[in-house]
Amino acid sequence: MSYTGGSSRLPQLLGAYLDAFRLKGGDSGGRLAAEQYLSTSTGIYHGEVIAIGFIPKIYDMTTLVELDAIASLTYGILEKVTKRYLEDPLYRPFFCFPPALERLICLPTGYDCLIPIMRMDLFLNEESMDFSFCEFNTDGTSAMNEDREGSAALLCSPTFQELASDLLLEPQELFDGWVDGFLSIYASSEQAVEAPCLAIVDYTASGTPHEFEEFRRRFEARGLTCMVCDVPDLRYQDGSLMGVDVSEERARQGMQKIDAVYRRAVTGEVLADLSFDESGMECVGVRALVRAVEEKSICMIGGFTTHVAHCKQLFAVLHLPETQAFLSAEENAFINRHVPFTTRLDADCISLAEIKADKDSWIIKPEDGYASKGVHAGIDFTQKEWDEVIDRCSRQPYIVQSYCPQYATPNLVANPKQGHAKELEAWNNLTGLYLYGGRFSGIFSRAGQKGIIVGFAGGITVPNFFSAYDPAAGLALRTRPVE
Repeated sequence: MSYTGGSSRLPQLLGAYLDAFRLKGGDSGGRLAAEQYLSTSTGIYHGEVIAIGFIPKIYDMTTLVELDAIASLTYGILEKVTKRYLEDPLYRPFFCFPPALERLICLPTGYDCLIPIMRMDLFLNEESMDFSFCEFNTDGTSAMNEDREGSAALLCSPTFQELASDLLLEPQELFDGWVDGFLSIYASSEQAVEAPCLAIVDYTASGTPHEFEEFRRRFEARGLTCMVCDVPDLRYQDGSLMGVDVSEERARQGMQKIDAVYRRAVTGEVLADLSFDESGMECVGVRALVRAVEEKSICMIGGFTTHVAHCKQLFAVLHLPETQAFLSAEENAFINRHVPFTTRLDADCISLAEIKADKDSWIIKPEDGYASKGVHAGIDFTQKEWDEVIDRCSRQPYIVQSYCPQYATPNLVANPKQGHAKELEAWNNLTGLYLYGGRFSGIFSRAGQKGIIVGFAGGITVPNFFSAYDPAAGLALRTRPVE
């Protein structure tokens, strides 16, 4: 099915939930129960218990089919662009990657799927279903556990319990789908072996350990050996990648040979940590990981190739005539409508004076960033502050992008550390579409009240539920029973 756009039932579903919430007098008991659940849960990000929106997102089948079409069309575009980057050296300079990064991206993966896992974040108008893309996350795609624990926190709410049977509400399942996707890609790879030892690999100081443990549990339920490894602990010895588990108990087993890697370490961190001058140096840490990929001694799912779709300058490249030339008319029209204007934050590319003068119309981002680090929206700054931000960031590798209107819905916060808000307020929404193996496989929702929607700027995780989900519809989405 191709994407066509159209009206949505999301406002009606939200209205039904809000009506039930108000009839419960604000459901203070349910909010207290949600906060108590979260306080002892694994819903933790960077050491902090997550705050959730007490009013969930509810998606009907018509909307899910529409989102599936959006995801499919977008993935097809990203796949074509990535393939062109790999095959055409004359196309690569448009991304302005340094040689070391270009070398990583071009390392072969041993399987056909160019972007095994990703989350495409967009600003979705829930009435018209029109939208603008925010960014594409491939490296380190995460937050599955935030949705899992957030939705579990709402199950004991009287509001939810009243509507669960009427609307046939089910939480989504985000872990098993990726385990299946990972194993399918692995089985197709040149390096596949029977009963592989799998390692989830990240810089664990910046990772999400509770999410890693949940994925470990799912992989081990399939009979696999699964480790969680910190990049600096890796070793490359006698043609094998070796790792030790981060958990104290499992670390007693010592170094083990790794056959398959689920990469969660983002390429930017890898590149910053990597020296290609290895003469006289022991092959450890990130050098061990790269050497194992180079020599095809492991299958790394989430190859460095995915950085083409992940990088922020992609939005600018999508609008170039050189890109439009190999995309279809439908794909180019889709880009023109949904991908905001983007260019380098450089006086040679755009007038910095104009960016300063119209601050509320712009947002700037590091070219090679993730988790919204270093992202600044003009709307969040005074004029003097914004001028200083532009002066500072224009001397660094940054892009500037048209600031997209955000769609707001009523919500209120359940926060185990601060207590819940008393009144409904308007919260801007960010909708993330997970894709596993190129298929739309789930949703992540976040809301905020500032120019950027992220946890460190007061953002909250909003749990997602499906209404009357039909497994026979042919989508790759999964649900789990309400317990």
